[in-house]
This record gives sequence, structure tokens and C-alpha cells, in this order.
Amino acid sequence: MKLAAIGYDAGQGDGVDAMLRALAHDLRAQGYKLAGAVQWNESRQGQQHDAMILEDLATGNRLDVSGHLGAGANGCRLDSYALETVAGIVANTIDRDVDLVILNRFGKQEVSRAGFRPIIEAAVANELPVLTGLNNAFRPFWESFTSGEGVYLAPRREDIQAWAARTLTAGEAAAL
Repeated sequence: MKLAAIGYDAGQGDGVDAMLRALAHDLRAQGYKLAGAVQWNESRQGQQHDAMILEDLATGNRLDVSGHLGAGANGCRLDSYALETVAGIVANTIDRDVDLVILNRFGKQEVSRAGFRPIIEAAVANELPVLTGLNNAFRPFWESFTSGEGVYLAPRREDIQAWAARTLTAGEAAAL
């Protein structure tokens, strides 16, 4: 299994999102075929919280997965139905021609066997590498899910790029 999670603490998710978007941009520019989804947070006038937008890496389409909470609400702002819709779209792009699957999070939904968890399972079944963000609160679940075979990366761009370079180079060598 070629699974890696970028561990981060509460409040660092936006930085990890930016690193995943930058990596996806760089890899596409190099001609790699990607699948998965990265997150963009967009401020909305009159809204207390930013909108969570997921970009499908295969098509570039962006979908809002934000729940619309009432004024002053502080609960989870994820619309789990919208996330499942995005996961279904992404699932249709998982095939053996993909070089890397990038997913914005392994979080609450994945812990409960929903969200992007089936995407990760499909990628593993197709022997595709997966890179995702991981709030450190969910690290025990990640360790269990990957049977301890997942790589844990610090939220540093150079570490993420080095993992991707090693993984993609190994994949190219295996294809020869």
C-alpha cells in the first residue's frame, strides 16, 4: 500500500489544503493523471463561516459541500449528503491509469465508513498511491484503517513533495 497522510493539528487544515492544491497543480503541469478532491475555502458575504468547496481533480469541477447553519451556529458545517455526492463523482475516476489520488481529508466521515473511505479502498484495490490530510485527532483511526502501513507526513511542503516524488518514481519504474 502506498498511503500517506499529512498530519496536522486543529487550526492547520487550511495550510494543508493549500499544500495539497499546490502539489496537485504542480503534478498536473508535469503531466500526471490525478484523481480525488482538494478543498477550497471561500468567504461568503453575510455568512459566518467560509464555504467548503471541493474540486474534483479529474475534471476541475467544484462543488459546495457546506451545510448552511443558522446565525451563531458553531456545529459541523459539512453537508454529508453533498460530500457523498462528490465521493460518488470521484469514485468514477478511479482507474489504473491514475498516477496519484489526492483527498483533502481522512476525517469523521471516513472514520464512520463514509465520505472518501470507499475511494481510498478503491485506490488500494487498484494499487494506486493515496495522499490525504489527517487531523491528528483521527490518527488512531488512520493507523487502524491502514493496518499501520500508512506513512505519516509532517505538514511541510518539502516532505510532501519528496513523498510524492518517491512514490511516483516507484510507480513509473514498476510500469516498465
